[in-house]
Amino acid sequence: MPDFSNIVFITDLDGTLLPSNKIPLEKDLKAIERFKQNGGIFTIATGRVIQATDQFFDILKPNAPVILNNGSLIYDIDSKKTLYNCTLDRAAKEYTLALMKKFPDIGVEVNFPDRICVVRLTEWEQQHLDVTHLPYVVTTIDDIPEDGWSKVLYSISHDRIHELEEFAASEGWNKASFVTSGVSYFECLPKNTAKGFALKELIKIAGWENCKVAASGDYNNDLEMLEVSDIPIAPQNAQDIVKKAAEFVTAADCNGGFISEAVEYIESHYVK
Repeated sequence: MPDFSNIVFITDLDGTLLPSNKIPLEKDLKAIERFKQNGGIFTIATGRVIQATDQFFDILKPNAPVILNNGSLIYDIDSKKTLYNCTLDRAAKEYTLALMKKFPDIGVEVNFPDRICVVRLTEWEQQHLDVTHLPYVVTTIDDIPEDGWSKVLYSISHDRIHELEEFAASEGWNKASFVTSGVSYFECLPKNTAKGFALKELIKIAGWENCKVAASGDYNNDLEMLEVSDIPIAPQNAQDIVKKAAEFVTAADCNGGFISEAVEYIESHYVK
């Protein structure tokens, strides 16, 4: 039997582990379970908030803390304790108001650890809510507390997402980090927060300094995490920039058993 006891495998969810219908493939679940049964440490790193992720905890059964909110939160699902949490500077409200003024059709939701506040409900924001099935409240930005924001998610048509990127970059905003997390999603995160930064923190928290860490993802918000890892792996459907950062790009995409193929690669190249 393979010995995965010195290997950590951390993966993105949407577009990587999760196929288009958001139901994990049986072959991938079997591969994860086999990996864990033979000593491997398996966990996830996602842009999702905890309310949109906990439905997968019982299905995937991570045996290590998880990274949420694109890196601003590390959460131990066993103890139900937050191990690391970073919140946005109050300047995030100023940035959000500027984006709302510049782009009247932008959808906006402000995420807190315990709730989601939708401050502009558009068709793009509604699509996001329909996918995540999250409870939320519709309110104004002035009616929510200015402190404790985990992240802000902006949504717009996929052909205009680059406009958000360019505008935020041109403003020189330096009290937050910005990342594109999907074809229609742009996010404002705490300064210097990213999945890669959170992975470095988790390695220290969990004592994985002597482990081989494999990481997988499909979008540019996964890029730093792959660069931090020892074994960067990308699915066939990943962005070109992510594929270039990967040591191995699978033949399978997220709909075709990517995780299963990734585990096979780890076994054949890193397990004696």
